[in-house]
Amino acid sequence: MDNSLRVFVSYSHRDQLLVEKIVNILKEGGITVLWSSTLSAAGQFSEEIKRFIEHAHVFMPILTEEGSKRGWVHQEIGYALGLHIPIFPVTTEEVIKETMLGQLHTIRLSKDEATLRNQLHINEFKTIRNRIKLPALYQKATRVQQRALMMKEYADNISSVSDLSHIDKYGTVRQKGGLSTFHIPDKIIGHQVWTDRYLPGARDSYHKEVQKGERMALQNHASKKGCKLIITPYYANLDRSDLAANTRLKTLIDFLENMPNDKVVIAMQNAKTSIESLTMVGDWFLAESVSYQDGDGFTHTFFTRNAAEIGMRIENFEAELNDLLGDLGWTESNSRVNAIEYLKGLLK
Repeated sequence: MDNSLRVFVSYSHRDQLLVEKIVNILKEGGITVLWSSTLSAAGQFSEEIKRFIEHAHVFMPILTEEGSKRGWVHQEIGYALGLHIPIFPVTTEEVIKETMLGQLHTIRLSKDEATLRNQLHINEFKTIRNRIKLPALYQKATRVQQRALMMKEYADNISSVSDLSHIDKYGTVRQKGGLSTFHIPDKIIGHQVWTDRYLPGARDSYHKEVQKGERMALQNHASKKGCKLIITPYYANLDRSDLAANTRLKTLIDFLENMPNDKVVIAMQNAKTSIESLTMVGDWFLAESVSYQDGDGFTHTFFTRNAAEIGMRIENFEAELNDLLGDLGWTESNSRVNAIEYLKGLLK
């Protein structure tokens, strides 16, 4: 995984001293803590808090008599339940049975320091994350422009969460299918490359703008954390003019040539396969396109932040990437150079 385990801590600000002690133990144990001490809307169920909860691997409400009186604590728990995020409730006192809080299996925290650290050990949270595998929830994009906009939004939201919590804001970009996002130009919209890549057809300025937005958002992550790509070169020539195919290949080649060698691992499928597209940025989000329309790109793309689903898909991706590298006789360290030479050989 690219990022440490992320735990959102929900609490009443009247329990601040207790919470700070718990947060410090979690941080010392290697857990990334998302909590509202850094947010501008403390004591409210704000959009910032929603964003934190959406990106958590585990949701941990600290249930006290005081916390049970706070409406936003209940709202946060309901929001986490609705998103199918595993919940690990803890308390230092008796839980009130009549409330929604009382219906959750709650761990009573020990006053003994050593026992408390064991209760809050990272392995406990990993067990919960891995054991409670609720169905992933997805958001759907039904047009290529909407897909690009959502890809940028999901990628940019990682940085927003990270800015608020002061954690690493980047993730490795993993992509499978086609020529990857990095065959989209990073030039200004008026540049000739945008005309050439669509000839003899054409696209309007809005289409080009949202496509470029996706490219720059993912490149922002790839430039910091690197990228791992499984590409399908025949896609470049699929019902396209020689100029359009060459333009797309050259754009991808330019990207690879300008990336440091240690930031790229790339393999390719030489045989024609069904067109598919998978994008993952760290373990922050996954986007999978399942419907392709000639000349218009992917028309149905599903996005999720479900940690269990993304973790499984990363393992599968890594296994497939290693198998393809083995079939090609490439290694991770020489794949970028070999891919550049291979792609140059496809230019017409």
